[in-house]
Amino acid sequence: MKRAPEQTIDPPQLAARITRESASNLWFVGQALDARKRRLFEASYASMRVIDDFVDDDFLSLSEADRETRRPTALTYVETWRDAAMDVLAGSAPRAGLNERDRTILEALRLSASVSDVPPDPWQHLAEAMAFDVREGRLETWADFDRYCEGATVAPATVFLYVLQAQRSGDEGLCAARSAESLATQARDMAIFCYLVHIMRDFAKDAARGGQLITIPRECFETHGIDRETVTADSGRTLDLLRDLSERADRRRIAARAMADGLIPALGSIEGRILNALLTIYERMHDSLKVDPSPSRDRASLTENLRTSLARQLGLALP
Repeated sequence: MKRAPEQTIDPPQLAARITRESASNLWFVGQALDARKRRLFEASYASMRVIDDFVDDDFLSLSEADRETRRPTALTYVETWRDAAMDVLAGSAPRAGLNERDRTILEALRLSASVSDVPPDPWQHLAEAMAFDVREGRLETWADFDRYCEGATVAPATVFLYVLQAQRSGDEGLCAARSAESLATQARDMAIFCYLVHIMRDFAKDAARGGQLITIPRECFETHGIDRETVTADSGRTLDLLRDLSERADRRRIAARAMADGLIPALGSIEGRILNALLTIYERMHDSLKVDPSPSRDRASLTENLRTSLARQLGLALP
């Protein structure tokens, strides 16, 4: 009997599927990008998502004993992903050592990035943050938190701002002519503001997994008399800690809105509306968390209602 031929996975389609299945706010607003920009956004997002999911779901979810045993292998995988990302951003095929899905995703990145000037630095910074997570490094101070955010959240935001600002170049290309440093400067406050909102929103879920995924520094826990390893989502001290996070988010929010309001006039019409919609989703989520920071409240319906309302108000033509 003849064996049926194996199905070939189309790299851009796989990247689009992984991005869609994330159901993230970036995916939501990214749907409004034109086809050229959307291909680069989806490949970039998916390439970063797969290594983040590998660390969170495939490694950190293991028992303490299994994590200790598998840590060297996990670190090697992160390093292999980083090197493969550098390869494809330089125009080469992704190297061996990755599973088939991740190699396919990086091939999608190669196809879209090869006709752009997107800088490789964000992938390098993300790999550093992922290796820190695998080593289960500790964030001791808020300065440590800021450094960690350069890879964990500023890196993907940097790429998104690149996509928004890039202009058509030739038949298929994109060019922003901006350095990684200048893009990261634009992205930093917005990325950290959104990250703090995510931490607040997901606090109960992450606390239920033992607190190791709550990426705030030890000094914040100690200030509020909380032990990370035994944190619960329903104590008065936890509410005080969440109010502290909200105040820190406020400061980043003000700077993020100033950045966005300065950048939007220079963007294309749709790109400006995308950036405004993305930031507004987080601003309104933050407003809700300030009124009621209770970590046990389900915010999923609120996010969905915000998305629907903003798409209509801002005229985002979403599929």
